[in-house]
Amino acid sequence: MAETFLPGINRRYLGSFVGLFHAVSSVSALVIGNYLFLQCFLLGNDILASSEVDNSSLLPTIFHVTTGTSGILLIFFWKSIQSYQHSTTSLKDKCLTAKQMQNTNRARGCVALILCAVYPLMYRYLPDETLQDVVISKAAAAVVVAVCVWMYNVFKFYGKGLFVLYSGTKFGFSLHVLFTGSLYSLRQSYPYIVNFLEKEALLISCCVEFGFLLYYLESRRIVSVQTVKDSCKRYHPILFYVFIGTMLKEKFFRRLPMSVSWATVFECILVCLFLKAMIKGILANVVKKVSSKKDSGDRREAFAKKQRSKSVFDVTSSSTGRRSSIFESVDFGELSSSLNNSV
Repeated sequence: MAETFLPGINRRYLGSFVGLFHAVSSVSALVIGNYLFLQCFLLGNDILASSEVDNSSLLPTIFHVTTGTSGILLIFFWKSIQSYQHSTTSLKDKCLTAKQMQNTNRARGCVALILCAVYPLMYRYLPDETLQDVVISKAAAAVVVAVCVWMYNVFKFYGKGLFVLYSGTKFGFSLHVLFTGSLYSLRQSYPYIVNFLEKEALLISCCVEFGFLLYYLESRRIVSVQTVKDSCKRYHPILFYVFIGTMLKEKFFRRLPMSVSWATVFECILVCLFLKAMIKGILANVVKKVSSKKDSGDRREAFAKKQRSKSVFDVTSSSTGRRSSIFESVDFGELSSSLNNSV
């Protein structure tokens, strides 16, 4: 392989530059995404409510740009994306190969981020005349559908639920555009849909960027594998539960077309299953701790009872191992004769 990518540009230096740019984009998307998530979902300040380009759209725009840039730049490291996962279940138990795991990480760590930024940026920066153009709208939708089909073929080995989470709404949205009209007409019919796509982008981008950042830190021995497991196990479900709770509060099923809402309904079902498993696990741990304490108390009580049953006069025969009173081991006849002889 040639050492230079272009005349005078060393591949190693180019890789370092792209890697630095990717790191800046990823960290920026993660920090801004968490801030917007906090504002929109927990504090009730819906900064994403308006898709118009004005001063209030600066942070959302930076977020979408850095998210898309992070995914695009990761293509330069396509072959270096990790082919493993820190999980309680091994790849062998999941019936996955290292190649399938790597493709899964490529789909959610690279392609999913690009898809998250496509429609929000189009709605924010393309003029209405362009959004009304049926050819441009259907061409963009067809590309997204093709990418989503590829993601489905990748995710089906790991779990089809990942397809619904990372690309289900974009797939349904794109099909809707292909069969019904333009991006502009869809926004006119469902004004909430752009806001929904941007909020979903917050969820996906924050989860992906957080996970990949921890994996990178672990690969550099900055954090431990256990830290990665514990952090992801807490961070991802919290964001997921908050997102679904907010969508239910906003009654998304009344404000979105069926082509998009089906995926969110499926996500709600997943949340219910996760909550059921979590509650079951918590109860199992509580019962286990209570039973262990009870067993420990029973052992202490049995030991104390055994100690109380012992006497200072008890002796144990070395030959038989039988415990008896010290008075049983005394030969009173011999003791009496010895006393008479002494008198």
